[in-house]
Amino acid sequence: MSAERNFLQTLSSRHVRPGIRGKILLCFAILLAFFLLLTLIMQSETMKLSKEYSLNLSNYLLAHRFRLDLSAFHAQADRYLREPGSVDIESVYKGIGALNTQYTKLIPLQDISIPVMFEVRATGYGLDAYFPLVSKAVGLRAGGSADYYQIFVKATRIHGFLDIYLNRMLSELMKSGEDTYQTLFARAETLNRAILIFMILASILALIVIVFVTEAITSPLRRLAKEAEKLSNGDLDAGIVEARTRDEVETLTHSFASMAKSIKEMVEGLKEKAELERLLHEEELALVSMGKSLREAQFMNLQEQMKPHFLFNALNTIARSALFENATRTESLAMGLAALLRATIKETGPLSSLDDEVLLARSYLEFQHARFGSRLRWNIDVPTTLKSAKIPRLLIQPLVENAVRHAIEPKIDGGTVRIRARTREGSLFLWIADDGIGMSRERLREVRSTIEISLAQRSCSHLENQSHAAQTPTDHELGTAENAHSEVAENILLEGTGIGLANLATRLGILYAEQARFIIQSREGRGTLIRVMLPYEVVEE
Repeated sequence: MSAERNFLQTLSSRHVRPGIRGKILLCFAILLAFFLLLTLIMQSETMKLSKEYSLNLSNYLLAHRFRLDLSAFHAQADRYLREPGSVDIESVYKGIGALNTQYTKLIPLQDISIPVMFEVRATGYGLDAYFPLVSKAVGLRAGGSADYYQIFVKATRIHGFLDIYLNRMLSELMKSGEDTYQTLFARAETLNRAILIFMILASILALIVIVFVTEAITSPLRRLAKEAEKLSNGDLDAGIVEARTRDEVETLTHSFASMAKSIKEMVEGLKEKAELERLLHEEELALVSMGKSLREAQFMNLQEQMKPHFLFNALNTIARSALFENATRTESLAMGLAALLRATIKETGPLSSLDDEVLLARSYLEFQHARFGSRLRWNIDVPTTLKSAKIPRLLIQPLVENAVRHAIEPKIDGGTVRIRARTREGSLFLWIADDGIGMSRERLREVRSTIEISLAQRSCSHLENQSHAAQTPTDHELGTAENAHSEVAENILLEGTGIGLANLATRLGILYAEQARFIIQSREGRGTLIRVMLPYEVVEE
């Protein structure tokens, strides 16, 4: 009986007291219902205004479209009369039927206002006179009679009057729509002001209620939070908070006091155990890290030993077989791919001769020519005296690849890639240009910004390296710098290419610091030009 009585008392107290959750939900439900009502009223008026505006706009567009179609029809008829073979006569007669159908849609506009009704009727009378004259002129022209010209002159004069009627109709529709819109807008503005005032008053009242409710709830919680902060700072005597709220907060304070007492009893033993576990965990992490580093080093070592010389030999075998079988195109493709592969596996350091790089770019273009055919054209203008100039490895081919893939390939009629080299005042200038699809201004701005960041960052890195050791960067240093480049720049500039603009800009910054320039210019629909300036050096024999 005692247990049953306690259960009934608990059930009764829970029924009477909603608790923190119930208080908050009730408060927010009232506020939400009020604001929802105001929002629905505002939305209803806004929809009325939008519907009226859409109706006026559709009427205006209907009249405007009829005017444009009438002008196009008149031009078509005139073109037929001048050159009968240029226009199908059936299309002229179909145009008359289509315009008559369109005019029937203008007839309901008479109900808008008296001026609009006058212009609609005037347009109808004009069309009744205009279409027979055009039809007669077209018929005479088809029959070879010379009298069609005078008749079409009359039709042209009527067309001018029709254009005036339609222009005045558009003006009246615009004026009528503006008046209606102003009336609705004034009514909506008045309603919005009233709703705004009610919302401000309701917000103030809601704020007062919320302050009182939250203060009643959060006051004991703040005291509990202070005790919890003391406990977190190591004061094991904290945790005693008195709260007579008869809700979840009171239960929380009692539970917190019990928890603090338990923590005080267990914390000393846990400290020693946690310290031992921490030391053991650190040793395990160190062992795992060492094992992972060892496996990565072993993998990289094996990978370095698996350079694809066998692919080059296989391509030579395929080319030789194609030669014996008189498959000249297959031989050309195999030799082109072999040249590209030879350039990637050849170990010549970070620099190469301009002649080798141009030859690599030419091989790539010839290889792609098998795919694009006449859509891909190129022009290489490199003086013989510059072929021994030093430039970074894989500088020209990636730029040519970008031009082919992102500028020439999307263009239906293809385009031309131009490579040019000149020297002036101790500097080597390279131009790689295409007449492809180009880039938008926003895209070009992003590309230039990231290139400047790449050059600047790698230039600083270059200066730091010089202060420690004055030597030319190795392939390993270039690869490390390329991998350290930001993911943002890579995502913006690579876009599917093997070696992108960010890679090239980074390598130029490492190799030449402030002596290098990497400039890109582009216009959407016109093409792209990349200009690279390097110190002029000659490859030693």
